[in-house]
Amino acid sequence: MKWQSIRTGTLIFFTSLLALGCAENPRKVIACVGDSITFGARLEAPDTYSYPAQLQLMLGNQYQVHNLGVGSCTLIRKGKPTVWDQLSKVKALQPEMVVISLGTNDTCGLGTCGDRKCWEYKEEYKKDYLDLIDTLKALPSKPKIWVCAPSPMVVETPGLSPERQEGLSIRKPRLQEIIGWIKEVAAEKKVGFIDLNTPLDHRPELFTEKDGVHPNQAGYRAMAELVSQGIKR
Repeated sequence: MKWQSIRTGTLIFFTSLLALGCAENPRKVIACVGDSITFGARLEAPDTYSYPAQLQLMLGNQYQVHNLGVGSCTLIRKGKPTVWDQLSKVKALQPEMVVISLGTNDTCGLGTCGDRKCWEYKEEYKKDYLDLIDTLKALPSKPKIWVCAPSPMVVETPGLSPERQEGLSIRKPRLQEIIGWIKEVAAEKKVGFIDLNTPLDHRPELFTEKDGVHPNQAGYRAMAELVSQGIKR
């Protein structure tokens, strides 16, 4: 009984110390906002191998990384689904940092991606992005924000059907146009910019075969490394 009491008291003591340490050094919350590429599509275990999951391992316990990626998500308000419908989740986290990677689905339209209509509203992309940054900056947590040039469309990826290759070839220049607007947004709003496009372009070994848009496990790790470097800078 005496030994059990000592052990219980020791456990309580160290638990109290741990709680005190956590209170003095709270983990910084990072919200990764994006589409299916942020979510980790095409992976068997997105919770383990998506870029936010791998970013968590790279940054360590001082940070708490949340994956807010939603399949097919757009930045423009007129998209379906759109990031504007997801903002309540970001607000609930009150993050110290927000990493945004959106634009791939905004290239859909004018006959690509089925009946989706996004590129028809391309002139609204930059304005909506500027509004998004203002909305996030107004959060009580006053987060630091990074905007990303989305990962590339790699038409050299093995196994692409002729239809898939044609569609990506049409959308790829659109994505470059969007990246130009993202750079302008970063400069105007004085937020961080992370290039996930140039370092991964023309590297089919980092992308899912027959897909060409969603990275494979190695590709998601490469994204996490680029985001980690961007945050540390």
